[in-house]
Amino acid sequence: MKRFLAALIALSTIALTGCSATLGTVPGTVVNVAETATMDSLNPDVATTASAEHFADELANLTSEGFYYLDESGALVPNELFGTVTVDSQNPLTVTYEIAKGRKWSDGQPVDSADLALSFAAAKAPEGTNFRSRRAGNGLKYATVKSIGLRSLTLEFSQPVSDWRTAMPVYVAAHTVAADALDGLVASSGKSAVIEALQAPDGARLAKLAASYQDAFDPANAKFSFDALVSNGAYAVTGVVKGVSVALKARAQYKGAFTPVTEVINLRLYSDSMAALAAMNTENIDIIGATESGLVKFADLVGMVASLSSIQATTALRNGRTADMMVFNFRDTSVFSEKATDKVSAADLRKAFMLTVPKALIVQEASAATQVSSTDSFIYPSNSVHYSAAVGSNGSELYLLQDAEKARETLKSAGINRLLDVRVVYDSANPRSVAQFKALGSRAASAGFNLIDLSSDAPTRALLRGEFDVYIGPRDLLGVPGAEPSSLLADKVTKYSDAKVAKLLLDYANSSKELSQAAILRKIDAQLFESGYGIPLYQVPNLIIHLTKFGKLTVSPFGDSATWGFNSWSVSAK
Repeated sequence: MKRFLAALIALSTIALTGCSATLGTVPGTVVNVAETATMDSLNPDVATTASAEHFADELANLTSEGFYYLDESGALVPNELFGTVTVDSQNPLTVTYEIAKGRKWSDGQPVDSADLALSFAAAKAPEGTNFRSRRAGNGLKYATVKSIGLRSLTLEFSQPVSDWRTAMPVYVAAHTVAADALDGLVASSGKSAVIEALQAPDGARLAKLAASYQDAFDPANAKFSFDALVSNGAYAVTGVVKGVSVALKARAQYKGAFTPVTEVINLRLYSDSMAALAAMNTENIDIIGATESGLVKFADLVGMVASLSSIQATTALRNGRTADMMVFNFRDTSVFSEKATDKVSAADLRKAFMLTVPKALIVQEASAATQVSSTDSFIYPSNSVHYSAAVGSNGSELYLLQDAEKARETLKSAGINRLLDVRVVYDSANPRSVAQFKALGSRAASAGFNLIDLSSDAPTRALLRGEFDVYIGPRDLLGVPGAEPSSLLADKVTKYSDAKVAKLLLDYANSSKELSQAAILRKIDAQLFESGYGIPLYQVPNLIIHLTKFGKLTVSPFGDSATWGFNSWSVSAK
């Protein structure tokens, strides 16, 4: 799913299960799902790496619901069987989130305002607390609680925000977090304690809740609590093997929009797609959310599936919601910051580096392995109806071809008469990023830059600490459904800041018409190039592999989820 995410999600903060007519659970049915990911938290709001976020998002797709979901076309659709989001006032923006009557957690406790309060506190992170939420910095940072009802939470925003629809997922239960954090409080008392801690505010109690929000959902933590893993979605967790698998069973008392068809779903972790495909070949796996690695690319996997003789399987390759990009670190720790030189602007220095990127070569080499779609926009994928208008006016044509001479002139103007050291972070386990760094390195020295390779198979720490100048890797496209443009200014990686973009994002938040929003996003796209944000390279494809045992299986709109559409699967008991 995902990356709500991030995708945030950012992400990514909404379920990606397509809605369909109620079919009913078929007794005895089992689907084994292979995820080439890692497990560090079963709370999707605090997973710490892209790989762990992906696994947590897949789990959340099965065990939780939100106020909106994405349909087969990738459009955002209200989920009124879970609850409603209502704008009470535009000035100031006031929004009420209300859970539908009768929604319950898998332990029988109601889903209510305490759960909304915990979700709000996690994203808002009141002073002195650190919930480590993936949503920290989203539109809720401008919100205050206006009122709390039995099943509702009303927020007032100090300025317009555009992510008010998706800012409040309900992944975990307030009463189980409170029981873990506050000496085993029973459910009703735990719910009250969460609300009181937020309203007071009670920093000490919120800090304890924040610790449990993280530790209770980490299978590797001594404080891991299986009791915390209650579900408000179609499936409940029945077993966890640390770093290996999560077992789930359809909830008999589930009353939502996504009635499960399969009785049991097992999410199993594999080190790479080759291992997952080997398990599929012995019929231990039914569907794979594949990933590329240094050993195998999507084209290789597609060929292997076609050559399998013991099973019948098929593949679906989709352009995802992300694009591989090269982006800058805007912190003072970067050689491309405002402190780097007083003779040229930092933006000009960044644009000089952008002129060294051999984009045509990078796209050509990537397409030789797996067909990819080049993109010249930070906002729109190449198949968007708004793409042509965006790239026709955003200034991307200046960076389609390398211009080392112009880059050297800029460095000379800045008084830099030596090779400028540039620390580059990327994921060494991502073959696309490895190839992109190699291509960039073949041209950088001629333009005046000395690349320092800081790659690792876990680059998150260096990125979050700002110990880099350039990052190469997948980034969310901000114009796909479910994406949040305001995440530009809440980006923990780039720490990007631009007054013009901030003003445009406010205009975007104040606009409700699609054409007006598209026009604003085009201006943001152009300002990203003008301010030297980076270079978009090409859309990142996703691959789903599944056995033909599925009588019906609709692949997610971006190919990024093996569990999407679980409620429409057609399977039979073994």
